[in-house]
Amino acid sequence: MRHYWVFPALFAGLLATVLTCPRPVLLLLTAWMLWRIMSLAQPRVLVVTALVAGVIVGIVAINRQWAAQQRLTRSAAVQQTLLVMPDDVHINGSLVTLTARDQQSQAKETVILRAREPAELRRLRMVDHPALWQVKGTLQPLVPATNDQQFDRRFYYQQHHIYNELRVKELGKVHPQPIRGWQSLCHVIRYRLIGYFKTMPQPLGAYCQQLLVGDNSAGDHALTLAVKRLGIIHLFCISGMHIILLTGLTRLIGSYLCLEREKIDWILVIGLPFYLIIGGGSTSLIRAVIMAEVTLGQRLFKMDALDGWAISLIAGLLWNPYLLFNLGGQLSYLLSLILQVLTGEEGELKRCWLLGLLSLPAILSRTFEFHLLSLVASYVMIPLFSLLVFPLVVFSAMAYHFFPVLGELVNALLSGFQIVLFWLASLPGEIHFGKPPLCFALVLFLATLWLLQRPRRARYLVLFLLYLCCFLQIHYPPFGEVIFTDIGQGDSIIIRTPFNRQVLLIDTGGKVQFNQPRWAQVESHTDLAEQTSINYLKSRGISQIDTVYLSHHDADHIGYLPSVLKTMTVRQIVVPAGMEKQPALLKRLAAQRYRGKLIAVTDQVQLPNQCLQIAHPFTSGEAKNEDSVVLAGRFGGQDFLFTGDLDRTGELAVMAKYPNLRATVLKLGHHGSKTASDPRFLRQLGVKTAIISAGRFNRYHHPSDEVVAELKRARIAALSTQQYGMIKYHYYGDKGYWQTTLKGDELRWMLPNSLNN
Repeated sequence: MRHYWVFPALFAGLLATVLTCPRPVLLLLTAWMLWRIMSLAQPRVLVVTALVAGVIVGIVAINRQWAAQQRLTRSAAVQQTLLVMPDDVHINGSLVTLTARDQQSQAKETVILRAREPAELRRLRMVDHPALWQVKGTLQPLVPATNDQQFDRRFYYQQHHIYNELRVKELGKVHPQPIRGWQSLCHVIRYRLIGYFKTMPQPLGAYCQQLLVGDNSAGDHALTLAVKRLGIIHLFCISGMHIILLTGLTRLIGSYLCLEREKIDWILVIGLPFYLIIGGGSTSLIRAVIMAEVTLGQRLFKMDALDGWAISLIAGLLWNPYLLFNLGGQLSYLLSLILQVLTGEEGELKRCWLLGLLSLPAILSRTFEFHLLSLVASYVMIPLFSLLVFPLVVFSAMAYHFFPVLGELVNALLSGFQIVLFWLASLPGEIHFGKPPLCFALVLFLATLWLLQRPRRARYLVLFLLYLCCFLQIHYPPFGEVIFTDIGQGDSIIIRTPFNRQVLLIDTGGKVQFNQPRWAQVESHTDLAEQTSINYLKSRGISQIDTVYLSHHDADHIGYLPSVLKTMTVRQIVVPAGMEKQPALLKRLAAQRYRGKLIAVTDQVQLPNQCLQIAHPFTSGEAKNEDSVVLAGRFGGQDFLFTGDLDRTGELAVMAKYPNLRATVLKLGHHGSKTASDPRFLRQLGVKTAIISAGRFNRYHHPSDEVVAELKRARIAALSTQQYGMIKYHYYGDKGYWQTTLKGDELRWMLPNSLNN
């Protein structure tokens, strides 16, 4: 048994994962790996496994204890002195975000500051050393993801041992500090390199920032989308290529200086940890640096490359037990392992094919889609990256100051490279697969490993059938859903009937935009709809919406319509009569080149083959609150009523015109405001469950205390997106059950008193 470290490393990865995310499937896989190690009957492997497992368990326990001590349960007004590194400050318009360390508690915090004037931003941009900031503000717990498939910001920061967020209300003095220690020096060097790269032409400067110092603030959003769409994101996750280049360059310079190889190796051993901080400390960089360090010590410890990979995984897990929870960590370690295992006899095309297949389950679990051209793209891009892009970026970063003409030439080549990527990404062939369930993703991954062991046609067929079964299970579920998205202060409701026969969206949500001076405008590539409702639809393999109902023209109901039209195919849009002529709506549709149907309705217009009936408006209007579209439908034995922002007068009018209308589930009008939800209306409908869609800390104080009190008097169960996040009703036939993303007590400190009581 030569490889004493591989099995312990694999077990350590599974153990760290199952300790932080206890899932039955992962627990079974971990138990199987332990049995497999014991069956080897190799005492040295067992001892190494026990030692590594003990250390991993200890680190996870310490992290949990530290998190419990540091994480707040409510907000508190604080006055703090923060130690801020210059490269950790990111300015976007008037929004300043950073991570810092409180000098009293020594806890790291994520910090958000809104600059009040341009002079304040200029003052912060001038600080190029570590600095002590005097601040006053509100320290509060980080909010977890409140929608299924939404990016979990709290979990992300938890991986960096950050548990609270400071919202600065007043920024006092900023005192630059002298550079103390090698870590501060590395941060200053990184800051200055970022500034240097920003002087370069684009996209060369952005490539240098992303690949050499791990700064994504200047990243090209269009390029990121193209890379994700083509399924070649694993190229960036392997990214230890520049470590290899830097190592080779150091050896070359050392040889010209007549240094002995041992001295050059010692320079690398000492220098690479410095570069780990300068390079941004990403997961793939940690793996690449550790593997490079292990490679340098292989002669001393008599290890081969596979044991070097195993030790790099163990060291990475000791550094960060959450290492394998992000896509970069998964692909970086997985694909670097496979590159060690492959013999090299497969040929470049087959190797690209196998790497693509192995990364596909992980990519689908995060991006939900892949492109049929990914094989061709990988075959071309892997040698292009390793032999051209990375060397040119590294060389340009070093030489641009002395030879700017050369940098301009490289920039032109990179621009051409991006044009090719954008062209490939625009070609047809994108498969909207959806997110495989965890157990299915593991089966697909294990089946791919089985195929890799001995590629045969029969094994390819088995793998294809497994993917087909997974695809059908995602796209044709036998159950339906009614989903109330936590879209903030707004409405966005998704309805999926069994087998996805109909996919409907009632309102898109939106944010009221206020005029701001140009210096204060924040640039954003995504909005809340793309992070919540659209992301959820993509995870279910849905790329087409049959009907979008817009209840009325307020921004908090239709503001994210452009994002929906940009990312989804929409067959028809239904609006209250009169709204179809409004210039604001027509401008939004024209901007997205919408070519579907635009249908104006009253209660006298019933659309064919729809599972929703229209009960309001009665006449053409101006699409105000009182003109809101009211929709009724029956799902899973429950009668649902969706009322937009209809006021009490409108509710009583609907009640009078449709005395037999019933609704066991009511989406409260106007976000629970007292202008809606008339008690007589609630009684006649026979409401059992009321859904409140409102934002946390909203300026309107929704829901109204009066409305919540009335619901309690009427013994109507109230579910608010403020408290429970995304609210889903799963149904099959005439049976169904409720499911929420949050349990209800996680954000108690953010809730109005009426919901807390």
